[in-house]
Amino acid sequence: MMKQSIRALIVLLSWALLLPWAQARDLLAVGALFPKVFEPNAKGVPQGLAVDLLQRAVQAQGHSLRFEFYPWARAQAMVQQGQADILIGPYRTPEREPLFLFSQLPFYEDALIFYARRDSPLQWQGDFGKLQGRAVGLVKGWAYGPALEQAREQLHISTALDVASGLLMLQRGRVDLLASNERNTAPVIESMALGRELQPLLPALGHLQGHFAYPRNPQGKRLSEELDRSLGDLHKRGEMRELARRWKVRAPD
Repeated sequence: MMKQSIRALIVLLSWALLLPWAQARDLLAVGALFPKVFEPNAKGVPQGLAVDLLQRAVQAQGHSLRFEFYPWARAQAMVQQGQADILIGPYRTPEREPLFLFSQLPFYEDALIFYARRDSPLQWQGDFGKLQGRAVGLVKGWAYGPALEQAREQLHISTALDVASGLLMLQRGRVDLLASNERNTAPVIESMALGRELQPLLPALGHLQGHFAYPRNPQGKRLSEELDRSLGDLHKRGEMRELARRWKVRAPD
């Protein structure tokens, strides 16, 4: 009789461990400041498209959620090392695939473009061959897509810690061009009053799509599968696209 009771208790405990409330976790989502995607409001509270999406997706799975801002390189390292649960907004690239598990669905899309000084005679028509030997600024830890990566050896690359630093390098003539995404860069140019000195160049270098990313460990795999289900539901109901429209962020096709 005692053995039967113990077996019954073990079965009940096993079922309990499978219940959603028993699996609830306090999750940490990290990222750098991404305008309209992940940014602080006037009171310093995180807001943006990623915040709205994650809050809905996580709530559906019974978890709680915290947000913290870090420099981009550190945020990536925290998720890669399992110190945080969710990385907000990385582009999905072949170089990052071995480091992270990515959400099945992207939730925004960026245009990558060059910025130049308005008094520069430099012409950009999409041909990297004509930029050979030019000094190009890139933001540390960012991905820029296959076209620029293939042209790296032709260019003199200088690395900026963030967009603002890169714009100052461009303004002061330390680089001829700065490669950045339009969504991040336009508000920084405005805040730094550099609109009369710097300009975007077209055509775009390319378009990259942003995802959520998770650690490559068992917990990260479970979480990615859970949130993929929730984000998939938001996509099917049209909520993902509606939130992107509300935040004025380009939604992937």
